[in-house]
Amino acid sequence: MTPVNATPESVALRELVQARRADFYELLGRYCATNPRLFGSVATGTAGENSDIDILVDMDPVDGNILMRAAGLMEETRELFRSESIDIFPAQLLKFPISELEETILI
Repeated sequence: MTPVNATPESVALRELVQARRADFYELLGRYCATNPRLFGSVATGTAGENSDIDILVDMDPVDGNILMRAAGLMEETRELFRSESIDIFPAQLLKFPISELEETILI
């Protein structure tokens, strides 16, 4: 759900994510990534002109090197969204607990 006072940039970026959701889920499957969540300025509704899309995913190390899979997923996601302004973060590699994030939104 988009915050009531969300910036136009936040709304546009969320709409972009939703428009490509099905194709994005295919990429997630190829890289054995699950539970994609938006976080950061797009999730909080405060995105500006130069904001990027931050996506948190879960990746099990049993399925292979997390860092390599995340890099591949990020590259293909940028191609899918036709934007270099997308970052993928595997939750397992974060130094802080997910609960410390202000807000996450399931994609």
